[in-house]
Amino acid sequence: MRLKPEQLVSHIQRGDLAPVYFISGDEPLQRLESIDRLRNAARNQGFDERNVFNIDKSFDWQSINQANANLSLFASRRILELRMQSPKPGKEGAAAILDVLEANNPDNLLIISADKMDKSVQNTKWVKAIDKYGVIIQVWPIGSAQLPDWIQARFREQNKKINGDAARFIAQRVEGNLLAARQEIDKQVLLYEKESIELEDIMSAITDSARYDVFNMIESAYLGAAERTKLMLTGLRKEGAEPMALFGAFMWEFRRTCSFAHEKNNGANIEQLYRNYRIWDSKKRAIDRVLTRHKLKQLDKLLAYCATVDRNLKSSDKQLAWSKLELLLLTLAGIETNLI
Repeated sequence: MRLKPEQLVSHIQRGDLAPVYFISGDEPLQRLESIDRLRNAARNQGFDERNVFNIDKSFDWQSINQANANLSLFASRRILELRMQSPKPGKEGAAAILDVLEANNPDNLLIISADKMDKSVQNTKWVKAIDKYGVIIQVWPIGSAQLPDWIQARFREQNKKINGDAARFIAQRVEGNLLAARQEIDKQVLLYEKESIELEDIMSAITDSARYDVFNMIESAYLGAAERTKLMLTGLRKEGAEPMALFGAFMWEFRRTCSFAHEKNNGANIEQLYRNYRIWDSKKRAIDRVLTRHKLKQLDKLLAYCATVDRNLKSSDKQLAWSKLELLLLTLAGIETNLI
């Protein structure tokens, strides 16, 4: 049987577990969570013991057969967990897995995990046997287009709602890293008791107790207030703000601005654009000023420059990253630089 990770919960709720599960894939969070769900379900069904086998080149495969055949010291049911990095156990390993399946010991549950398997592995005898007698779960990375929906679903699991803008912002910050996304979601759930979480809440958590708000700093740059923008950036830095978080907030706003500018340039109705991008009256002046100050090609050049800032932020040279972020903001504010 083949299942998707999101189908595992309903599979477990339907009743008894299968004798064997094989979880394969390169996305670590979904793999770990699938295994955790199986462990918890097994405990609820009386599997009180757990033997973990970390498979490497020197591993003795006979120990799997011995564990499967031996009676538990405490006469309880037992989980046999095989952790393989490669989904290719070799001839001896494949034979050992088949022996466990053929023994069909009802007191043991076999859980195998490994990296992504290719077609050649899927056609092996031991994988086909698992497909026949148990469950195979293949986990795949969640694409950038699907990640906001995944984030919203995770919030719903914790009885919270998050709007689309906030979910998309988190998705951009974590860059496809589901472990980082889960940490961000857990943090927001702990921070806010209310049921519905908005983009403003996410940004408030990112800037923490900083005296200068990052969105006000961006608005100042858009309005052309260069000195005030520089002062606010300095204030955020002195108060210990994380530069990657500030840059993430900036990129969220600047990408929207560039997209807005392209649609406007293509003849879209300006008032409809304001509504589509949820730009309220209080923010229209800043958008109008920055689009008047910079042509579309200049905005595109600045957007390309953001990739350089991003690389510096991810390197050990945080000093250079702060300087380039300042240069970017001051250019937007109208200071002549070599960026455009």
